[in-house]
Amino acid sequence: MLRLGIVGCSEIAQRRFMPAALEVDGLQVVAVAEEYNPARVDEFLAEYPQLEVAEDFEQLIARPDLDALYVPQPPALHYRWARAALEAGKHVLVEKPSTTSLAESRELVELARTRGLALHENYMFRYHAQIAQVQDLIAQGVIGDVRLYRADFGFPLRAANDFRYNRALGGGALLDAGGYALALASLMLGPSARITTAELRTLPGYEVDMVGSATLVNSAGDVFQLGFGMDCGYRCSLEVWGSTGTLTTNRIFTAPPGFVPTATIRTNEGERTVELAADAHFQKSIASFVAQTGSAEEREASYARIVHQAQLVEDVRRLAAAQ
Repeated sequence: MLRLGIVGCSEIAQRRFMPAALEVDGLQVVAVAEEYNPARVDEFLAEYPQLEVAEDFEQLIARPDLDALYVPQPPALHYRWARAALEAGKHVLVEKPSTTSLAESRELVELARTRGLALHENYMFRYHAQIAQVQDLIAQGVIGDVRLYRADFGFPLRAANDFRYNRALGGGALLDAGGYALALASLMLGPSARITTAELRTLPGYEVDMVGSATLVNSAGDVFQLGFGMDCGYRCSLEVWGSTGTLTTNRIFTAPPGFVPTATIRTNEGERTVELAADAHFQKSIASFVAQTGSAEEREASYARIVHQAQLVEDVRRLAAAQ
């Protein structure tokens, strides 16, 4: 049984992580701590009274009865607390992005590797059954040979105090919505995926990038275009354009448990809709983390995903700055 503590009573920890974690075999969530917003502790415990409360993050991390820690802080705080957890000999499940820089992500990976610890970046959509089903449909040739992949992830403005608009906390569309789209591109194109063009744009009144786009290509010549933003009409889509048709989905990143996503296939013969499987991708992401704690091979695969993702983000920044 893997015993885990939560480094912060964030909304995602309370509303998404805990319900999923309670369904994962081999995992017991034991304790939680909060330093930045103490009022959140009472709300957290009202829903999960079985949890113990540590005085602060350092006390939580130092607990000898914990094997692992979940870090759901804003992105700029991930490196500090993930590093502290790894140094204490704990496996780490960190919310996306792993850190705000390639150098920091590489450092965490090397520390985890040296100590034989799991380090898992929680891009949970990767584990949804619809991904494999879409890949299977493409492999079956339902739209012929792929000519172009296209993904968009964006949403309307949130509350003004949201960390996503705070540069010091690691805000910005690239690290938030853009990270999802890049992770999907990497998943579809494979480890040879690289950035060829990119653009980031701020908007009046904001200190972070608010919208952006990028193009990736892999060693086989497959192309993936993506758009992302935090002041947009909601989009959460994947389109695959083939030689004989197109395949589109509309909840590729955010399908909740029990939701039945669909794929629409359009060809010269007409249009049809295929029901994809309902799934619980957050639960499966946590289960993958648990599995990594006992498998060196799975840990290495996770390390590689983290570094590749951080490299893609770094390259988007570099190419966008050169515009």
